[in-house]
Amino acid sequence: MVTIARRVCNDHVVLKCYSPLGWMCLSRRQICSTESLRRKSEEELKEENSYDERLAKIRAEDAASTKLVHLKVNPKVKISETVVSKHVHAFERAASFGRTKENFHGVIDSFLAKDKTRRGHMEFLKGAMHYMEEFGLVKDVETYNRMLDVFPRGRFENRTLFDAIWAKQHPQVILALDILTMMEDNWLLPTEETYDILYEIFGHASQPLQKCKRLVFWYHKLEEMFPNPYPKVLPESDTELSKLALARMTRDEQIITIYKDNSEDGIQEFLVGAQTEGQKKILENYDSDKPLYVEGPSFIWVRRLQRHFFTLRTDAELDEENGEGNVLAICMSHANVSEELLRSWITHLQTENPQLANISIIFNLSQTQQ
Repeated sequence: MVTIARRVCNDHVVLKCYSPLGWMCLSRRQICSTESLRRKSEEELKEENSYDERLAKIRAEDAASTKLVHLKVNPKVKISETVVSKHVHAFERAASFGRTKENFHGVIDSFLAKDKTRRGHMEFLKGAMHYMEEFGLVKDVETYNRMLDVFPRGRFENRTLFDAIWAKQHPQVILALDILTMMEDNWLLPTEETYDILYEIFGHASQPLQKCKRLVFWYHKLEEMFPNPYPKVLPESDTELSKLALARMTRDEQIITIYKDNSEDGIQEFLVGAQTEGQKKILENYDSDKPLYVEGPSFIWVRRLQRHFFTLRTDAELDEENGEGNVLAICMSHANVSEELLRSWITHLQTENPQLANISIIFNLSQTQQ
């Protein structure tokens, strides 16, 4: 009987069924599922609508809890536009307790303790690079070493000679180069610990280790080129910054004089001048019939600070080597310094150079920086 019933239900048998709409032909399969053909009641529709509303609300809450946070990044650093919010929240929470070095390193330690495989280290390091400036650690070598130490070991080193010749472009290699570039931009010298970490992670013939070697080489090479290196912490005073810049601009010993200091109350202008003994000798033997020229402003960089200077130079015809004229004195002030202040500079120079009183001075001041 069971077998016969199954066959009857599976066969496509046509029967006639009475309906308010008239006689209609239905198959056996349709007759067995007449309950599904009934129209849904209003109560069932209300229940389904309320269920859909609750489901949409739950999905909206989940999306809000896992949303991505957009960060403004340095264009020099190759960093993705979005960083996973859990890493952002970790640094924000550490910043709420205080933007200190200990709290920043605490976030790194907690990340390493949670997952020994260091899953998600790329997103974590990109977020850490963004928050370094906020914590004031862009000039701390130890922090860079701690960040480089986050990379997992045993995955990215070159195993064969072909890997060393044709290096694979791992995203981790590019990110390590970005971290070293940040050190280079902030004029930081890699330490032995930096070298050891890069050697353990990427191997001997790797791009990050080669960049570390070049940074050390050029750091010491450039130190030898400049006999008057800038201090690690630059002074805030305009006059002191000008004295550092003037000392860097020549190898000869020069006398630096502060004519006007804006550190005093109510004074906004400043004027710092310099002149060497060799320049004084040229001025003593200078022909008084030919004029001298005050030119500027030109500018020089004191690290990331721009300083403007003016020069007192001879006619270009007297300079056979460069064809630009010999510089007899130099001073530093604002870019939009008044001509009256520059005339006072010439007046002060006459005390040390009496011959200057008999020479005509032409002020050739430009509106654009040179």
